[in-house]
Amino acid sequence: GIGGTFQYGYNISIINAPTLYIQTFMNETWLERTGVPLGSNAVLLLWSFTVSAYPLGGLTGAVVAGPMAIMLGRKMSLLLNNVFVIIAAVLSGFSRMAKSFEIIMISRFFTGMNAGVSMNVQPMYLAESAPKKLRGAVALTSASFTALGLVLGQVVGLRELLGGEESWPFLLASNVVPALIQLTALPWFPESPRYLLIDRGDKESCI
Repeated sequence: GIGGTFQYGYNISIINAPTLYIQTFMNETWLERTGVPLGSNAVLLLWSFTVSAYPLGGLTGAVVAGPMAIMLGRKMSLLLNNVFVIIAAVLSGFSRMAKSFEIIMISRFFTGMNAGVSMNVQPMYLAESAPKKLRGAVALTSASFTALGLVLGQVVGLRELLGGEESWPFLLASNVVPALIQLTALPWFPESPRYLLIDRGDKESCI
């Protein structure tokens, strides 16, 4: 869950704290490029594109989640899903250095793709892997990790931590930490028995 639905909640939260700083960065970058500052409406429009890129990526991720889960398996899909958020973290982390606010929009799109895949594949993996008696409780942990991500995103976004004017690129890139935790831990977990039996026809591995 730490690399799944946690990311969904976390990445919703962390974009709130640095709103003014990112908007200022957009204006300064545009001024440096053209010599003309952006109007307030233009800044708001660019910020709207940045925020909207996340659910658009989520829609894309939700569309590809089904085929990924069938072709690659639930576990491998979750592992490969971390590639999206690692790309996003690198882009957002270097956005100020590159003096490009467009990179932030692209990074939010990839972050959304990660959320879209994990929101679909993680509950599927948990429900198919959990013992029958624990299935309901285990499936509910998806919502718990979403809530945990929302809370920690707000905490990490405090000005005293990573929500300051100088540290906001690190805040946006901090979603790489849960991805690395999942990449380290998930390979030790088993594949979904249902996937092994029904999609691959591998009864022996399923048992």
